[in-house]
Amino acid sequence: MSFKIAILVCLTLMGLIAIITYYLGKKVSTNLFKYIPVFAFGFGSIFFYTRLKFISYPNSFESIFDKVAIFLLLVVFTIALLEAVIIEIVANTELFRKGFLVMRKRLKLLTIKKEQV
Repeated sequence: MSFKIAILVCLTLMGLIAIITYYLGKKVSTNLFKYIPVFAFGFGSIFFYTRLKFISYPNSFESIFDKVAIFLLLVVFTIALLEAVIIEIVANTELFRKGFLVMRKRLKLLTIKKEQV
């Protein structure tokens, strides 16, 4: 499989994963929308990794191109994952704050009970 065909197949599969995730986001949960790039780039990097291990010829320059493509896809995957996690934390800051306040109150009650004993 030539590198140009591999890029077209990878982009097609990434687009298919993005469409499936978008459809699931509309039907199941809107929280999946922020993870569309994560799933797409993760699947693209898995595609190029399997191509490198099972389809690529051992003594060709295509393996170098596959390694570069895997590296770029993993960098973008990591950035997309960090972005999704940061958005999740910022969106749920109030929930985290309430949870921390409850934990602090419980810890204070435990220390007061230990001092009374």
